[in-house]
Order: sequence, then C-alpha cells, then structure tokens
Amino acid sequence: MKNEDKVNILLVDDRPENLLALEAIIERDDYNLVKASSGEEALKHLLKYDFAAILLDVQMPGMDGFGTAKIIKTREKTKNIPILFITANNLDNEHIFMGYSLGAIDYILKPFDPIILKAKVEGFVEIYKMKQTLIHQAKTLEEKNKVIEYMAYHDGLTDLPNRRMFNDQLLLKLNHAKRMNQTLGVLYLDLDRFKYVNDSLGHIVGDRLLKEVSKRLLASVREEDLVARGGGDEFNIILADTDREKALEVAENIVEGFSQPFMIDQYELFITTCIGLSVFPYDGEDSNTLMKNADVALYRAKEQGKSKFKVYHSGMNMQSYRTFLLQNDLRKAIDKGELELVFQPRVNTKSGKITSAESLLRWHHPSWGAISPSEFIPIAEETDQIVEIGKWVLQKVCEQIQVWNKKGLSPVRIAINFSARQFLQKNLLEHIQQVLTETNIKSDQLEIEITESVLLGNEDVVTSTLQQLRKIGIIISLDDFGTGYSSLNYLRRFPFDAIKIDKSFIDDMLNQQNNSKAIIQFMISLASSINMSVIAEGIETEEQLKEINNLNCDEVQGYLFSPPLLSSDFEKLIVTRSKNPFLFREEGTKMTTMDGSSYVNPSTQNTDINEDKKIKKDVLDIALTYIQKTYSISSREMDVFTLIMDGLTNKEISEQLFISEHTVKNHITRIFQKLNVTDRIQAIALVYETFMHEGNTLFN
Repeated sequence: MKNEDKVNILLVDDRPENLLALEAIIERDDYNLVKASSGEEALKHLLKYDFAAILLDVQMPGMDGFGTAKIIKTREKTKNIPILFITANNLDNEHIFMGYSLGAIDYILKPFDPIILKAKVEGFVEIYKMKQTLIHQAKTLEEKNKVIEYMAYHDGLTDLPNRRMFNDQLLLKLNHAKRMNQTLGVLYLDLDRFKYVNDSLGHIVGDRLLKEVSKRLLASVREEDLVARGGGDEFNIILADTDREKALEVAENIVEGFSQPFMIDQYELFITTCIGLSVFPYDGEDSNTLMKNADVALYRAKEQGKSKFKVYHSGMNMQSYRTFLLQNDLRKAIDKGELELVFQPRVNTKSGKITSAESLLRWHHPSWGAISPSEFIPIAEETDQIVEIGKWVLQKVCEQIQVWNKKGLSPVRIAINFSARQFLQKNLLEHIQQVLTETNIKSDQLEIEITESVLLGNEDVVTSTLQQLRKIGIIISLDDFGTGYSSLNYLRRFPFDAIKIDKSFIDDMLNQQNNSKAIIQFMISLASSINMSVIAEGIETEEQLKEINNLNCDEVQGYLFSPPLLSSDFEKLIVTRSKNPFLFREEGTKMTTMDGSSYVNPSTQNTDINEDKKIKKDVLDIALTYIQKTYSISSREMDVFTLIMDGLTNKEISEQLFISEHTVKNHITRIFQKLNVTDRIQAIALVYETFMHEGNTLFN
C-alpha cells in the first residue's frame, strides 16, 4: 500500500525505547507511524501530514505534552485531531484535569496495557476513516449539486444561461440599477425563418446553428452583459448600465453581425434576427413589465420584416411617441368618460327593417381629438386593456338594449366585437350571464362577432366558449369572412350562426374583370345550405345593394343606409325606417340619413382625415422650426434631428446624409446638449410638448 493511502498516526516521546514500544504494539500495514522526539518536532510534522490520532507523552524536556497539546488545539488545521496522553502512574489528578481541559481525548498510563492501547488507537482510526468517508461523500454530493445547479440554470445545447437564470439575474441587476440610479437595457431576439432550417436540413443542423448564433451574440456584447437562451430560437440579453442610445447601438451591431452567413458543414446559412428593446426605468420598473414590453417591441419589429429592431413605445419617431402617450391615456379613458358607443344598423333585405346593428367604439381624446379604433384597439390588445374595455362595452350595450326594450322599440340584436384576449379571460361566460341577468335582456338580443384571428392558436378554448355562448342563446357571427386562410374550414368546425362578407368583396363586386361576385354568390349559397345567415357589410351604393339583393343575401350594412350613430340618433332611425322601410338617401358629398341628419360621404371623409393629417404635419414642422430657433440648432443638426424624428437609426442617418456614423453621433450629442435631454425619447417629448402648444395656438 502506498504511503499516501495509509492512515497517519503521530507518536511523540523523548525516549527512543518508548517510541519503539509504541510502534511495535500498534503497527499495521495500513498505518503510517510518524515519530517525533519532542513537542517542537511534533508540531513540524503536523504541518506536513494529516493525522488520525496523536499519542503524546506528557513528561518531556523542553516543551512538554501539555504545551504541545495547547498549540495543536489552537491551530485550525489540527484542533480536531484526537490526542491520547501517555503518562506515568504517579500523575496527580490536577495534571490529569489539565490534560482534559487542553483537549485530550483519553489517558493511558505507563506501563500501558498493549491490548488496551491498540484498541484505543484502532477506535480513533475507525472514527477518522468514517470522517474521511463523510468528507468524500460531501464533496461528491457538492460536485453533483454544482452540476445539477449548472444544468438547472444553463441551456443544455448552447451552454448559455437559460430562462430561469435570466429571470433571476434580471431581478438582481434591476435592483442594482435602482440602487445605483442606473439605466438597464433588455433585448428580446427571435431568429427569422429558423423553422425553415429545421424543417429542410434537420434538427442536427438547426442545433449547430443555434450554437453558432450564441457565439456571435456573445461576441456582440460586453463581458458584464448577460446573453441567455429563452427556448427554441429566442434569446434574451441584459445590458447593464445601458441607456436607449447604447442599447440601440448594440441591437444595430447584432443585426449587422447577422448579415454574415453561418457556415455549418457544407451549408452557407443566411439567418437574420428581429429584436425588441425595453429600457429601465422608461419602459417599466419591474422585470415582468420590461420583458413584456420588450416582447411587444419584438412583435412590432417582426411586423416590419426581417433584420428589424424596435424600442418599446418610442420606436424613435413622433408617431410611436403618440402611441406611447395614447397607451397611458387609454388606461384612464373609461373613468374620464372619453369612450363612446355608436351603432351602425343592419337592414333586412326582404322587409327593409332594421333587425340588428353593430356596436362600434369611439374614443374622443382631449388632445388628439377622435382616435380611430384601428389605432387604439391594437394598443388595448397589446397592453391587455382590451379586457377591461370589453367588459365596459358589454355592460353599456346591454344597458342600452334594456333602455330600448323599455321604450317599446322593436327588438334589435346588437353585435359586440370580441378579441382573442377577451376569450382567454377567466369566467367569461359567467360574467356575460351576470350582465344579461342584471340588465334583464334576452340572450338572443346579443351577438358576439369575431374574426378569424381570434381563432388562431386558441381553437380549443374559443370553441368551448362559443359552444357555451350559443347554448344559452347568444348569436355568434364570423366577421371578415373570405379574407382568411381557413374560413371554410372554420364554418365546419365552429358553431357560427352568421357570416359577414368582407367589404373588399363588395367593393369589387361590380368589377367584371374579377370573380368577387361569383365568390359572394358561393358564400351565400354555402351559408344557406348549412343554415347560416349572411350579412354583407360596406354597402355604399344602390348598385351594390341591387346586386347583393339578387344574390339573396339576408342582411346588409353600410353607409347607404346609415353611418354609425349615437344611441339617440339610432332610435330615431329605427322609428323612421319602420314607417318607410325602403327609403334610401341620395349619394353625394352630403348624405342624408333616414332621421334627416347629415354626415359626410366616406370618400370625402377620408379626404378630411388626410387634410387633418396635413394640418398636423404643418404644425409639427412649425414646432421643429420653433425648437430650431429657440435652441440655436444649426441647419446640419436640424437635418439629423428631423431624421431622428422620422425614426431612422444612426446608420440610416449616416447613409441618407452621406456622413460617417461618428459624425452623426457627434451631431446627436450636441443636439441633446442644446435641448438639455439625455436620449431620443426625451427629445421627442420636447417636440410633442411644443407641437401640442403650437397646435392649440394655431387651431384656437
């Protein structure tokens, strides 16, 4: 057996014959007996070896056994080694007590019994071996725990931190940023068309590509930044002490870095990425909000195509800043009474009576005026405010139906548009039933109108909910029918009562060079064969109405009959139309409704909207001119500032103005200094404030 595998035992006695006697008694093959003739020599051996036990003579010249034991017990490395004092029979009780107080485990008296001595030493050795085994097991367990912990916090493929570690680190770094009053950037990346690589070349190539992507991402950031793989082809990055400008530079560098192909075996793969950015504290003050907003920004970036990146809410231009403001203001719109419902009637083609209507939401913003639903509804969906707004719409519609019922108006079914997020809320069915009960209206007076996008990705949940709604008598209709990819399949799978033919088919119906009329005829015949009613929306001319009547459509909706009306005007229209159901108004710039009020033709209305946008663009130019004069911004700096307002990156500004990116950065730095701001969003905010002030001055 090698010496390093043996158990070390220290024998200390100033008499050689005693050392030999001890050695002869306790010697074993697995023991390494180390002998010392003095306390000083023993202490030297203790620095070199790890001992299982020490046999220490008490009465030695120079440093005796007690002095030696005292030093042994004060050293961290040796304090737990058991000491067996060997002494003469005449040692008094006081000395024996002193030995125990110094840490002796036991005494053995001279002349000692060999059997007792051997048994005691073997007992110490056994305890030592058990201790060593426990230490080894503890180390092994610690190493395994480290491996398990590493696996729990790292991605098995790329060896990057995984989502769990990313979330933990984001929380830690966010708290640090709060304490140090620093900014912090979060990047959310998604590879473009990665699924195509997996499907065409296989998962092995796809996995190797992900490894190369992770290396390229690590090379694009600083050592103190954290790159994590969120799962699939998604990656997350934390940029410590980074403001918007720096975060944008990192995103731009990453996108540019992905312009170079990835070489995987014989394949040259061109993979791009889209990036969403959010920055603390501007875009959120907690980790969940920052991640959610980065995800929203990523979604917006992917909408624009490949190799795009977007900062949450800013988008780095005036329109996106307006969107950010609208997002905040929308949270208060209900409480401030800024939301309003209007109703656009649907007319039965056989009787000419109003049989149903679609409720539409309007928002009257105190600064921006009328906000189009196409602008604020996506914002509401992105921020989950659509759920609260949807509850408000349901309550108001049911209350309005209750009012009309009490006035004795003929029952009119009102349609409410539902988004995908509304279907995912808990207790939706119970809430609808509660509102119906509270307002005391019949369930068949309420219609739920959905689009194909509501069904995508949530088919099981939506199907179950629709079946339950239909079971209690609520009418279900599919809006924008014919524009989706799976509309016919949805008719087979989902419990619809009606379909709405999209306006795009109605607009092209009179054009003989396409097949819109034939498609509409097919839709109506198909719906009739499966007992569904058909509603044609967007009817604006009598020619369109005549054609749709010839095709036996059930109901029609459009500006030919009426624009969306306030509840009071809608009541008058019901009464007027009940007396003269086949009355239509003349076409022209000013069109007259059945109640005698006038409104603008849709085409003319679009012109007015464009004119309004032109006025606002003029006011924005006035605001920029005012800022240029007030803050002494040079013409060249103004060129850069205008492009910043348009949302261009430093690189795009460089290319458009034919100057270096370094020069662009210098211009931006000087602009920020003159405006006394630190980043683009603050500069945009200053323009917005000037814009609103100058706009009010101009319009008032």
